[in-house]
Amino acid sequence: MSLNNVQKYALTIALLCGVSGMPTLAHADDGQCEMMSAVKTVDYGRYRKEDMQKGSAEHVGKVYNGYGSVTREFQVSVLCPDTRKMRVSISGAARQNLAYRFTESGAMKIAFKDGRVDGNAVQLAAVDIGAIAVQGGASQVTLPPEKALAAINGTEVAGQQFTATMMVTTYLSENAFSVTNATDFTETLTLNADTLPAQ
Repeated sequence: MSLNNVQKYALTIALLCGVSGMPTLAHADDGQCEMMSAVKTVDYGRYRKEDMQKGSAEHVGKVYNGYGSVTREFQVSVLCPDTRKMRVSISGAARQNLAYRFTESGAMKIAFKDGRVDGNAVQLAAVDIGAIAVQGGASQVTLPPEKALAAINGTEVAGQQFTATMMVTTYLSENAFSVTNATDFTETLTLNADTLPAQ
């Protein structure tokens, strides 16, 4: 399989705090495959330290201490007119390629679960972007920067529709709450879909 056959599609999702957003259908379409999400904006509302869970999160060997938000979940889908292998990756500001940045004082954990290809349950794997050989898999997987989400059932699965539930949890350090006035936090992530020929 040649990586010259890779096709890319993108969808942008903004994460907001302190401002209101209205969820709407978001999609990217180049005339071939479509990437969709029922949510374009994830609005966490107002962060208050007393409403958040104090703790720490370890992500790829690095520990983030502070306060965790409620995890927000939404479904993302890639639809293609013919059978292909589909992978989802995320572009956004990263912290040393270990986690996604959420403001200057925080980080985001992004995970996926409930993977399905053409309606059939599949395992999910975080693979190197551009990797040809894919193996492993689990029912839920954390997706760090520079990795892509792949559908696995022994080997990589091809189909016309790849759907998974995306879970976003934000973490803020103590420093984020040292400001006496209200502050709006905004981060933008771009979901990318890469497709490969079925064989």
